Amino acid sequence: MAALRAALRTCTRLGNIGVGEVVTRQTAAVPLVSLCRGLRTPPAISSALSHATPWTSQQEVVVDDTEAERNFSHEVIEKVDKQVREGLAGRLFAVVFLQGKQHLVTPGDLMVVQTFFPPNTGDSLRLEKVMMVGSRDFSLYGRPLLGQDLVRVEATVVEKTLSHCRIYFYNRRRKNSRRTKFNRETHTILRINRIEITHGINEVPEVTGVDGRTL
Repeated sequence: MAALRAALRTCTRLGNIGVGEVVTRQTAAVPLVSLCRGLRTPPAISSALSHATPWTSQQEVVVDDTEAERNFSHEVIEKVDKQVREGLAGRLFAVVFLQGKQHLVTPGDLMVVQTFFPPNTGDSLRLEKVMMVGSRDFSLYGRPLLGQDLVRVEATVVEKTLSHCRIYFYNRRRKNSRRTKFNRETHTILRINRIEITHGINEVPEVTGVDGRTL
């Protein structure tokens, strides 16, 4: 096609003189249209696939490591149980859920419950909704709570008091309406006495019940 356009431009410059000879000479090297129809611009994906890794029909072999994972899990549990039995776990910490909030506590901490809480001063409690317990070397997470026979968190109510006074001022513009409200919330202070892991992780107690529990 480029040769044909060049021939037409030449004919335009020469006029009608020798048009047939010029066209014949310029188009002699042009292949037939029937031969040109088979030519197509190769798509870009074909060149990309030619350089890619050849497709292999063999599927990937997945190694079954279930036994190795089971052995590793038993080894970790045995190390944790050994620390618990020999008392080498050190100082424990726990995350307890109380009155709609989560509290991170350790033995000797003071925890403030910023809402109405029925127990009175001097009462001993057991916090049963334990979400997590751990030490320096390990952590145990519940789904969402740990077993009540696995972890024991005890606390004592040391004080019941009121919060500082909060002032709420309401004003309605151009209505000559003003109102002032004073509010003090009830606060209950608990002291965490003990956090204890009672038995091994995979050990199940022979007898379970509700004795000694505060619901």
